Amino acid sequence: MERFMPLYDERAELAPRDVVARSIDDQLKKRNEKYVLLDISHKPREKILSHFPNIANECLQHGLDITRQPIPVIPAAHYMCGGVRAGLQGETNVHGLYVAGEVACTGLHGANRLASNSLLEALVFARRAVQPSIDHMKSSSLDLSASNLWTQPVVPKSLGSDVMHKILRITKEVRKELQSVMWKYVGIVRSTTRLQEAEQKIGELEAKWETYLFEHGWQQTMVALEACELRNLFCCAKLVLSSALARHESRGLHYTIDFPHLEESKRLPTVIFPDSHSMSTWSSRQLHQHSTCQSAV
Repeated sequence: MERFMPLYDERAELAPRDVVARSIDDQLKKRNEKYVLLDISHKPREKILSHFPNIANECLQHGLDITRQPIPVIPAAHYMCGGVRAGLQGETNVHGLYVAGEVACTGLHGANRLASNSLLEALVFARRAVQPSIDHMKSSSLDLSASNLWTQPVVPKSLGSDVMHKILRITKEVRKELQSVMWKYVGIVRSTTRLQEAEQKIGELEAKWETYLFEHGWQQTMVALEACELRNLFCCAKLVLSSALARHESRGLHYTIDFPHLEESKRLPTVIFPDSHSMSTWSSRQLHQHSTCQSAV
């Protein structure tokens, strides 16, 4: 990376992760290569092993000694940036709902999420959310009688093992295809046209999968881990797409070739409301009062 990174940024490999990722992506496309090489062998062996013991051990298991050889690297999906908007104690505007970790939008990270911030969200904010949620449970008189009116979920045993095997196989294939579409069209470098193509492809893919399920006897009340996970992935994918299409600037990892420059006038969060397909940008005060979900863009 040292040889080509100065072409993109004077800070070379110490540039922000979005710059490094786009630089690698550009090189891979120009050279039609599968990876670039990261070389740290110029550092003392003891220093490398003390600073990067896990990476060194993992590479060594694949026959690669990073103290002497360069490491093949590619950009990869890392963290979700965004989530359900939360307060300082993990509280949301849904009474009794607390969130922490990647599902939460706490304001700790901006357009480039740092590793240290993920520790804050997973540990500090998770701990903060525990006590208020316990206090809420102790102080609230919960009426659970309404739950008796809900339709009870059932395991799809009635479909038989053969049908379930087919459904799980198709679900696995669709999941891979969804991931492929997201990586190809909604990855490091975006454009409005490609985002719209992805939106259409994902809509068609979801409809095709749901149709397959119900044509094979799936009922609305049936639940299975794989099906629930895929529905969640479709939901997240559509949130990411909608948010990316609404953003008319580039900020950190939210990069689009149609709006390549950062504009401070557009420094407002993208908020998606669950009761509408439309989106709006709100002021900080409005967000605090009204928002339910800040999407991961």
